[in-house]
Amino acid sequence: MLILLGALLVAALVIYANIVRSHSRVGSVDVVIRYGRTPVLVDEPTVADSVLSVLPNLLQQQVRDVDLDQVAEAAAHVPFLAHIKASLNVSGNVVVRADQRRPIARLFYGGRELYLDREGVLFPVSRMGDCDVLVATGDFVPPIRYDSLNFQLAAILAVATFLDRNPEYAALIDQIHAETDGDIMMVPKVGNHVIDLGSADNLDTKFANLLTFYRKGMPRAGWDTYSKLSLKFDGQVVCTKND
Repeated sequence: MLILLGALLVAALVIYANIVRSHSRVGSVDVVIRYGRTPVLVDEPTVADSVLSVLPNLLQQQVRDVDLDQVAEAAAHVPFLAHIKASLNVSGNVVVRADQRRPIARLFYGGRELYLDREGVLFPVSRMGDCDVLVATGDFVPPIRYDSLNFQLAAILAVATFLDRNPEYAALIDQIHAETDGDIMMVPKVGNHVIDLGSADNLDTKFANLLTFYRKGMPRAGWDTYSKLSLKFDGQVVCTKND
């Protein structure tokens, strides 16, 4: 009986505390950002200020009236965040948890600089930090949109994602460029040549051929012998000599 009465008392206290909390005002907006190994591009106070600028009456609301979906949508105005979740803690504070987006390429377009992540999301560079990632450019036919990727950006995303997953190949490439037909040209970190990758298909085979040629062919021919390497042909690396 004592155990039962104790359990009922605890349950009653929990229910009472929840009722009191639901009628209290929101205390604050607390933000928790998971950065991983990416440099800080946005901090927690900036996100909290952004939420309150979209929902200026949030701190005057009672806890029971808080729309957590609205809070998450308000936090989504910060372009550096992904996987946003909003909740209420036992103190009646709004808690926003999110991951900072991790760029895999830095896109130069129309005088602007944009980051591209693995999800294909474009977002601006930050004054708070800088990411050392693959440089990407292109002769973009239709204007770039934030909400969808054209065929050239899709090719850039495929190559950038592949290089991000394969550091041994990423160590070879300094920059990629999307042609008007969607083919990719690459600038290596070593040598005075360019690499015609062709389409973003069969990347495993193409980069394996390139690495083999760098290890076995280039030391014999010399790194300044060729102006262009083409990986477009199956099982071959076609070289164009310098004039």
